[in-house]
Amino acid sequence: MGRNFPFAPLFVLGEFGADMYALYCTLAKECKFSYYISMATGKKLGENLRKWRLKKDMSQGDLATALSVDRAYISNIENGRMNPTLSTLEKIANALGISSSELLK
Repeated sequence: MGRNFPFAPLFVLGEFGADMYALYCTLAKECKFSYYISMATGKKLGENLRKWRLKKDMSQGDLATALSVDRAYISNIENGRMNPTLSTLEKIANALGISSSELLK
C-alpha cells in the first residue's frame, strides 16, 4: 500500500461505520496519508463537535485558540461546510479531552 494508497473511501456511519473508521485510522497513520470525511459524516461530526464543545463549556473562540485556527474554521466544521483531516480531528479531540472516535459516533 504505502503512499500510493488510493483516496480514502467515504464513510457513512452505520452497521460497520465505526469499525471501518478505526481500521482506516490505523491504515492512515501507518501509511501516512490523509483523508477527508464524507458530507453525511461531516454533518454528524459537526453536531458532535458542538455537543462536546458546549459540554466542556468552551466557545468556538476558545477551541479555535487552543488549536491555533480561525474561529470561522470551527464554525464551518460544526455546520458541515468543511471536513477536517485526520490530524486536525485528533487535535480537536485532544483539545476537548476526548477520543477522536467520540466525535464520529
